[in-house]
Amino acid sequence: MKIRIVAITLLLFMLVAASASIAQDSEFAEDTFAKAWVLYEQGKARLDDPEGPELGEALLLFQDAIDKRGGIFPEAEMGIGDIYFREGAFALAGRQYLKAYELRTGMEITEERYTILYRLADLYEIQEMYKDMEDHLLLILEEQPYYAESRYEGFRNAFDSTFREKGPDHLFKLYRMDGVEFSVAAHSRLGWFYYRTGLFQKAIINCLFALDIMITGGMNELRLVKPGYVFTNVADFLDAALKRENIRQYLVDGEFFKTLYYLAASANAASLPGRAEPIWSLLAGYPLEELGPGVAAYADLSKRQLESPWVDPLINTSVRKIN
Repeated sequence: MKIRIVAITLLLFMLVAASASIAQDSEFAEDTFAKAWVLYEQGKARLDDPEGPELGEALLLFQDAIDKRGGIFPEAEMGIGDIYFREGAFALAGRQYLKAYELRTGMEITEERYTILYRLADLYEIQEMYKDMEDHLLLILEEQPYYAESRYEGFRNAFDSTFREKGPDHLFKLYRMDGVEFSVAAHSRLGWFYYRTGLFQKAIINCLFALDIMITGGMNELRLVKPGYVFTNVADFLDAALKRENIRQYLVDGEFFKTLYYLAASANAASLPGRAEPIWSLLAGYPLEELGPGVAAYADLSKRQLESPWVDPLINTSVRKIN
């Protein structure tokens, strides 16, 4: 009996000791993780310092953060890629971004995987490696169900036919895409790319998708202050949206006006002048100069298009590398 009690006591002691050891290990892991994240945030602060980035210090902090995390820290790998990108070391930047993407399942914010793909698209565009740019933007759109999944084929066909037959105002009254804001820039950039490569139908659908997502986002915000707001047409939407600072900035950041311009340019190139001219007229008559010179440029381009329409020359998509 005494032997049994001693054995049970010993077993309980071992369990308590093991639990304490596990707790200590867990606390150590959490502490190490927290310290690594602090180093990463310090690296970002050095990289984004408004008084001038400290690239060398940022690089050391990112590397220390990776070491703290046992060599797996995709956000810090992306940060190192940003440093190389700023330095013009594009080959090194590309390797870092690809490494970060390979480790994407370890990201704290899973949506940051799209940021890596956008960084790669930026990298390839600046090197005029347009096929690689397209491929990485399409990787983003693989997760955009309205664009990629077969069950939405009817939705996509209706999008196209409604635009052709009744125009954008009627289209945007009928269709909304929630939960896919991550894809706006991919759609917008591919809209421009397909226009400049002569794939005008693809350009139209991508521009329409980008615009619809931004209108959906803008309407969701408008309804927080105007619960009964109903979309009637693009002009009235802009009148309401641009009065709200947050929506105005959202549309400018999302390149809404550039995308609208290239929708019209693509429609004109696809022999749909009746769809292009009202959009150019809207852009030409809207006070876009209030939104900055980058946006106002599309009002000027629209005025010129109305006077004498043209189609931009195709870009060269052959591979070009800058080391």
